[in-house]
Amino acid sequence: MRMHLAAWMAAIVFGLGMVSSLEAGIWANGHGDIDAHFHDGALEIGLHFHSGGVGAFGGGTLPEGHHEADEHQIFVPGAPITLPGTGWDFAGTPGDSVWFLPLNNDPNKPYLGWGAEELAPGLWSNVTFSLLSVNGPAGGVFSVFAESFGVTNVKLSSVDGFAKSFSLPGGSHDHFNVGFNRAGTFDVSLRVSATRISDSQTFSGDGTFTFYVDSVPNGGEVPEPGSMAIFSVLAIGSGYRRLRRRKMS
Repeated sequence: MRMHLAAWMAAIVFGLGMVSSLEAGIWANGHGDIDAHFHDGALEIGLHFHSGGVGAFGGGTLPEGHHEADEHQIFVPGAPITLPGTGWDFAGTPGDSVWFLPLNNDPNKPYLGWGAEELAPGLWSNVTFSLLSVNGPAGGVFSVFAESFGVTNVKLSSVDGFAKSFSLPGGSHDHFNVGFNRAGTFDVSLRVSATRISDSQTFSGDGTFTFYVDSVPNGGEVPEPGSMAIFSVLAIGSGYRRLRRRKMS
């Protein structure tokens, strides 16, 4: 009886844990950065959510502070814009729809920045973000760009012939537009590198960031806590009963 009860209690905890990760894992709004920081003798790239945390898809909050690159996903909602005929080859082909996170704060989207704030300017130089690879839908293009007085400054693009890296001064932080020309899931691998001024040693760290463009997998439907927990209980309980019957036969 004690073993039977333990199995069911474990199922409930497991089911609620699954719900927690599904509901709290996707960044939906609020201010955060893809940032560089030095930790335990290594340069790392990850997500840094600002004071108070950021909004999670489906409700709730993701906690402030540093997180691994693959610990949370980033939601890029509609509505997309349509690429004009010329001058936008870095973001796709004319007529493509482009979903984007803007360089100015939109309360309905993640306010994604790029941070080197924790690498003090007197201690670090040449803080550089580089694009390593993009895995996404067929024909998918990832781009990072800024516009000023009608001039477009491309920071990163997965299209051949366009920038694959950009630099920030140590201690700084900036925002750019981040675009995607296809709906679906994009896994974007990035590298940060920086030079420690005291000994001219260069450090680097890699990370892969997942963007859900237009919708999250399975149509963005997150199971209710009760239904997920019940499902887990039934599944594990059923397995336990089958094992018990085998032992008794």
